[in-house]
Amino acid sequence: MSRLPEGNYAIILLPLTEDRELDLKGLSAEIEYAISRKLSGVVFGSNSEFPYLTPEEKAKVIKHSAELIKGRIALVAGVMSFGTKEALEFAQMAKSAGCDSVMVTLPIYYDLDFESVKRHYDYLARNAGLEITFYYVPDCSGLALRPEDIAELVSIPGINSMKLTVINREFVNKTIQLCWDKDCRIFIGTGLLLYEGLQLDAKGCFCPLNLIAPEDTNAVIEMFSNRKLEQAFQIQEKIRSAGVNLSTGLDTDYETVKNAFMAIYNAPYSSALIRNMRPPYPILKEALRLKGIPISTQVRLPYQRIREEQSEWVKKVLKDHGWLNL
Repeated sequence: MSRLPEGNYAIILLPLTEDRELDLKGLSAEIEYAISRKLSGVVFGSNSEFPYLTPEEKAKVIKHSAELIKGRIALVAGVMSFGTKEALEFAQMAKSAGCDSVMVTLPIYYDLDFESVKRHYDYLARNAGLEITFYYVPDCSGLALRPEDIAELVSIPGINSMKLTVINREFVNKTIQLCWDKDCRIFIGTGLLLYEGLQLDAKGCFCPLNLIAPEDTNAVIEMFSNRKLEQAFQIQEKIRSAGVNLSTGLDTDYETVKNAFMAIYNAPYSSALIRNMRPPYPILKEALRLKGIPISTQVRLPYQRIREEQSEWVKKVLKDHGWLNL
């Protein structure tokens, strides 16, 4: 049984100082904000600079966060490692720090057959000593699996939860159906599809939008749980209207971008990977700053922070959707 409660989890947008070092004070502010907004947990390891930290920095962030949280909400530590040994060492560190789960992505350098993928996850599940959250994000990791493969992986004892980040209804629906009889709690990997995920029996989402608009993402779950489906859908449409623009950086008409996103989601499934994804966190960090969270918008090289004119656009998106109180 999963240790992770149902609900929405904030992907932490890792704060940095102006000289690109860890900002633990800003990190504490993000975590306390997530707790105050009644989110179910916080997650490190996706949608931010966590993959770009040194092993020592990752350990520092996880230990600091665990000491601050002290069990008030769930803490999930993400690892994206080419090798099983490195992933296991990270998982053991996360366990000793007090994490509830380690979210494991297996990126591709050399080709891996499915038996090798299973061997990686099985070894971690048997030796990590804490819950494994399987993180499926093929457009970033390069690891493409079938729904049948995913169902087989989450059948491994110790893999009790999954973050599923695929923008395709057909694939998500089939995957969740195949996992219904597994001891695995499934979370959608984007708040842009929270309502649709709940319809398919997902239990919440892991997404940075849960930090940007926690009242709205939590309201989708509350309305859906109370069978107020039309209200839940309308709030979801609002989240999509702002969230697609903020996540992609496209300064385009809200309806046009939202409809294009949903057309991709509803299209027939294709196994082709989209490897030209732009990192969303420079824009999302600015959104958090504008909402009053005391963090810098600095990012780790090779990426750059957003420009001043982009900041004005972010402010407009937030104001247009009632996410900014000035």
